[in-house]
Amino acid sequence: MRQVTYTDTAGRKWQRLLPDAAPDSDARKGVPLGPPSLEALGLNHETEVRLHNALFNRGLITADDVARRPNEVAAALMSALRLDAQTIMALY
Repeated sequence: MRQVTYTDTAGRKWQRLLPDAAPDSDARKGVPLGPPSLEALGLNHETEVRLHNALFNRGLITADDVARRPNEVAAALMSALRLDAQTIMALY
C-alpha cells in the first residue's frame, strides 16, 4: 500500500492509502487516513474546509500526529478562523 493525496470536490485535501498497483486516479476510492471529517463541529462549510486543509497542510493526519503536536492543532484553528475575523473587521 502507498499513500496518495486526494482533493475532493469541496476542496478538502486527504491522505489516502491505495494498493501499489492502483493508479493515482483511484485516490478517491482509497482508504482515508485523515484528517478526519470535521462535520460534527458544526462549522459553516467554508470554515470546515479551511480547517481541514490547515490540519492537512501541517501534516496533522492521524491521532498520533495530533497527540505529538497539539500546538499545531491550535495554529491550524487560528489559521482557519483568521479569514472569518478579517471578514468581520472589514464590516466596520
